[in-house]
Amino acid sequence: MSKTLPLKVNQPRLFFVDNLRVLLIALVFLVHMAITYGSPVGSWYYQEGVLVMPTAAIYVVFLGLVQAFFMGLLFLLSGYFTPPSYDRKGSRKFIKDRLIRLGIPMVIFVGLLEPIVDYVVAITNRSFNGSFLSYCGTYIIFGYGIMWLVLALLFFAFAYAGWRHIQPKPTKARAFPKNSIIALFALLLGAANFVVRLVFPIGYFSPLFSFQYCFFAQYIALFIVGLITFRSNWLMTIPKQTGKLWSKIALVLLSVFAVLFIPTLLTGGIASISGGLRWQAAAYAFWEQFFGIAVMISLTVWFRENANFQNRKTKALSESSFTAYIIQVPVLVFLALSFQSIQLPLLLKFAIVSPIGVFLCFLFAYLIRKIPKVDRVL
Repeated sequence: MSKTLPLKVNQPRLFFVDNLRVLLIALVFLVHMAITYGSPVGSWYYQEGVLVMPTAAIYVVFLGLVQAFFMGLLFLLSGYFTPPSYDRKGSRKFIKDRLIRLGIPMVIFVGLLEPIVDYVVAITNRSFNGSFLSYCGTYIIFGYGIMWLVLALLFFAFAYAGWRHIQPKPTKARAFPKNSIIALFALLLGAANFVVRLVFPIGYFSPLFSFQYCFFAQYIALFIVGLITFRSNWLMTIPKQTGKLWSKIALVLLSVFAVLFIPTLLTGGIASISGGLRWQAAAYAFWEQFFGIAVMISLTVWFRENANFQNRKTKALSESSFTAYIIQVPVLVFLALSFQSIQLPLLLKFAIVSPIGVFLCFLFAYLIRKIPKVDRVL
């Protein structure tokens, strides 16, 4: 049995935050495997088929529930780790470090990994017959793919460094907000998302950066919340009762989703909630933010109270999470291609292959980081 490391007073690293981030990264992999095996929502490098309603509603519900909180919470945690990094390194070294740790993986992915994956998929599906170099010649523009997240974090890092240049003194600590303020915050996010989706509905990708603007109001706001969270130590000061309250709210909103949106999806399809001047789109935009905030608070408190530890396995998972995110495309796509000849219902195949994919992403990431000097970047 691996030895559990106890929580220390004033420890520089909160173990439950690392463990929570591992869960969020694993959910990213599951979302992409869901698209691989039949989800009618989302895009991915390889898709084995597309299910139709009502069966497809299983995937739509899963993706809708997860999307409400997982990426937003990742941005919040990224914001949380930004101020201490800047404080230790200063502006110039901070920017240099971000360019190395975010820029280099992005260049490698965009220039090499993504074209290789696209080429293998094209060859396997017999949609292209030629060399890799000739295939690269067919590219109009190299896409960012999953690296949209890394690119966004790079932009946010630059913005933060610019802010600290203008306002060098760190912001003052604030008490954790009351439930009424949290509800107002969710309400404003819902309104912002509804307005954005009048122009950029769910499913629209920016051709330049691969951003989904329909979710970016939440991402930007929660990154800023993450900055405040570090200075105010909110992760450790969220009252347990607040966590319990928002857990109950999340369960109520889950029931609302089942009653209000599942029938809507079955009758009107995805388009009815994706955007535009529709009551369904407005209701979904507000529900999404309230549910997302509720789950974020609930998960944070639960992990703090029940998973604030580290052992060899959790340490390896935490240290490998960013690398696992970077290499997920070749791992998940090549895994799916290796199972391509096995004829199974798509939902069953998702249930079988997805856990293998999550395991392999973290395993290969761990092994890659064992290569000398690689851990300086990944």
